[in-house]
Amino acid sequence: MVSDTLRKRPVAGTTGQQRAHSTDAGKNKVDGDTSKKNEAGSKRSLTFAIGGVLTLLGVAGYTFMRQPRIDIHGPDIPSSTATAPQTTLAALESVATKRDDARKRLDGLASKERREEAKRLGLLTSDEVDAILEAHERSWYVSTGSDAPRLRVDTNQVSSNAPIEDYLAWSPLASTQFMFGVFDGHAGYMCAEQLSTRLAPMLSESLDAVDKLIAKDGDKLLANNGDKGPVPTDVGGTALQLRREAPGIAWDRIPLALTATFVRMDHELVTDSLAEFQRTRDAATMDALLGPAVSGSCGLVAVVDTEANEVVVANTGDSRALMGVRLGDGRWKAVRLSEDQTADNANETARMTREHPNETSVIHRGRVLGGLMPTRAFGDCRYKWPLDAQRDLFPTLYKRGHRYATTPPNYTTPPYVTARPVIVRHKLGPNDKFVVVATDGLYDQLSDDEVVNTVAQWYDARSAGMEGNSLTTQDENAATHLVRAALSTDRLGRRDDTVIRRLLAIPPPHSRRFRDDISVQIITLNQ
Repeated sequence: MVSDTLRKRPVAGTTGQQRAHSTDAGKNKVDGDTSKKNEAGSKRSLTFAIGGVLTLLGVAGYTFMRQPRIDIHGPDIPSSTATAPQTTLAALESVATKRDDARKRLDGLASKERREEAKRLGLLTSDEVDAILEAHERSWYVSTGSDAPRLRVDTNQVSSNAPIEDYLAWSPLASTQFMFGVFDGHAGYMCAEQLSTRLAPMLSESLDAVDKLIAKDGDKLLANNGDKGPVPTDVGGTALQLRREAPGIAWDRIPLALTATFVRMDHELVTDSLAEFQRTRDAATMDALLGPAVSGSCGLVAVVDTEANEVVVANTGDSRALMGVRLGDGRWKAVRLSEDQTADNANETARMTREHPNETSVIHRGRVLGGLMPTRAFGDCRYKWPLDAQRDLFPTLYKRGHRYATTPPNYTTPPYVTARPVIVRHKLGPNDKFVVVATDGLYDQLSDDEVVNTVAQWYDARSAGMEGNSLTTQDENAATHLVRAALSTDRLGRRDDTVIRRLLAIPPPHSRRFRDDISVQIITLNQ
């Protein structure tokens, strides 16, 4: 069945304004096109309403009126509606003016000429850079029990697209269990938006359903244990079906709940929505029902369980989670808690080839059927729907502004893309200090080791009481510090503030040639 949240959503058709910004990025997820994710718009809850500044921050008011894009909710979180200081507003106004002037210089130029002209743009001032970096930073502490250490959470987002097309979410699942998610949309915003608001409640529901299975079968949920009968069409039924389909696999609570949640969520977005529209044929609901299916999103969720002393990560796509580990000699080590699921991953290529034998184009030019970079994703119905459904609905959807409502070449044995996550469980040790969860825009700029060492330098400096205005000590927020370092690093690994002053001066959509949206959550343990 289709979710009431999806069915009742009053969303209008995509407008030309929302499709206007194509991009020049070399590493885009969809179709090898020069635009990574174009059909986006967002209305954020900010008290300063300066038109150019809103565009600068990745904020816009469009026909699609939706929930705030940064969906971070829960206890003890600073409000996102605090009035910005006048100095910050002045700095952002100045940036908006500079970017408007820069856009006029860059529009209409060929790619090579545009790149050269971008290098000649004036630099932003340090105050202007600070205003951009601090606009969406948040820090708070999470209590994990009366006697347990707290978690510290630092988050930030800096856009390259206008508006930004990444989403963040967090939610307490229990007194000692907490979910942190990043959702990197492509081919439009609608799929990622749905994930940011609906996945956490569904995960809670899934955990409850799994607990009932555990009460019936014991601590280990042995697969294929002889249970028969109809499977409910909800996330609990999905968990039961997963168990039946995997003979010999022993599921534990959180991995089964996460897997069931990802699979069920995608089923609602892609399959249930199609069935609902085919039942009603109501044009007024077409965009709300099918828009999230046409667009797509990567999704990574980390569940921190302070009672079980572990982190469980579910990943679909190419966002990434890292653990920062302090070694005995004081050095730091980056431990991956996820693997990027793209054609560069040999396991994923082997899986795709195994599932689609004798199809030489299943991975073509490093992409699924030559188009999609991630091999696992939510939505992306053009890689999942039956061909007859695509022929029936894609022409109308395309006319309504869903420009990725097109059938890929050599489309013979769908589905080609799955949202089923790869699960990594990590038992926490005394030297595990923090978790970094981020979209791929961060890792385009920094290696795993650079990410962990950058955060570690910040924490070491803060622990030692160091103050000042150096790259290591100037930010109060760890995620802001990490984003600043990423955008201050050149291709040779050298850090200089002129790099970030130049990068942030380049206006969208042209900035996508140089950097992606960056969204980061840092969870510090044992605070």
